[in-house]
Amino acid sequence: MLAFRLFPFVQALIIIFCFIYPLKHINSIFKWVIGAILAVFSLKIYFFIFTNGTMMDPMFPRTTSFIIDCLYFSTIFVFLLTLVRMGANGLYKLVRFDRHKFVIPPSSVRYAFIILLVSFSLGTFGVINGFATPVDKNYTIKIENLNEKAHGFVIVHLTDLHISSPATEKEVDDIVNRTNAKNPDLILITGDLLDGTIENLDHLTKKLFNLKAKYGVYAVSGNHEYYSGYYEWIYYFNQGGIHFLENENQTIKADDGTALFNLVGISDVSGEKLGFRGDDIPLATKDLDKSIPTIFMSHQPKVADDIKEVSDLTLSGHTHGGLMPGLKILVAAANKGYVSGYYRIGKEQLIVGNGTRIWAGAPLRLNTPSELITITLE
Repeated sequence: MLAFRLFPFVQALIIIFCFIYPLKHINSIFKWVIGAILAVFSLKIYFFIFTNGTMMDPMFPRTTSFIIDCLYFSTIFVFLLTLVRMGANGLYKLVRFDRHKFVIPPSSVRYAFIILLVSFSLGTFGVINGFATPVDKNYTIKIENLNEKAHGFVIVHLTDLHISSPATEKEVDDIVNRTNAKNPDLILITGDLLDGTIENLDHLTKKLFNLKAKYGVYAVSGNHEYYSGYYEWIYYFNQGGIHFLENENQTIKADDGTALFNLVGISDVSGEKLGFRGDDIPLATKDLDKSIPTIFMSHQPKVADDIKEVSDLTLSGHTHGGLMPGLKILVAAANKGYVSGYYRIGKEQLIVGNGTRIWAGAPLRLNTPSELITITLE
């Protein structure tokens, strides 16, 4: 967390001293105005200080958030491309044994312009995709010993809704309406539903109470629930008909009482270190009917390895699909290799959703769209 807090300052300093300062043959006022803009927007995660928001949700309205995030991610790409340039120049110096040789001269205004143009294009395109509506993603999952009455059973998997200030009522309504239009038997939400307080978000989150499924709507907590008032939100959603399974299980039964499968929900693994309940697999699987298949909900996919002997299907989120190429590798490494899509772990099948929306703190997606996932059991 300390590294996360310090990184923006490191980024701003590198941009100023390694990207802006070396430039020559350019008006100094213009040069330092650009430098100041890049430095200021590098510190975007601290803007909440001026808006009465939080680091998780700075409480910018949608248009303001969009503009600020385009500039913010542009600064990140300037930073990254500056590091690439520095690395290429350093390697070239070593190869040529001459510290005065450059592949890309840091004083070149032309190359600086190209870096700015590429960075702004990537930042803007990424944020546009981040704010885009989720695409439909469909899976057909075969589960051994699944009762024939559950063949064709439809589950809609939502995850990482991250409802916060930039969200609009129209946007939430669209997700609810598209979900209901699939006529699901079950709706499962795997954490990070919101960022903020009930007082600020009730007009948006209460729309989730319109989600309809034959066998109900179930959810588990994500790490962001712990940042936003865990107990208040769990009570709020339970009262509204979204049933949280926090280290609990439920048997899903057909109309005639036939047990179709176990549904298990695990509290988020970050809970204990934040002073809340953490994941407790023995408690979650207590008195589980082992004669029928088991479906798990866990916000973070890293839990999948711990439940591979008991789970037939595990649904997770948290990773946001890695957000973009390159970063996806790092996100996968932090989540035991599970970052996006379908995985097979012995008998266990794992689906990691990219997220149904995007977190206001990092609303960028490059080649990793938001998803509205439909699963048909066979």
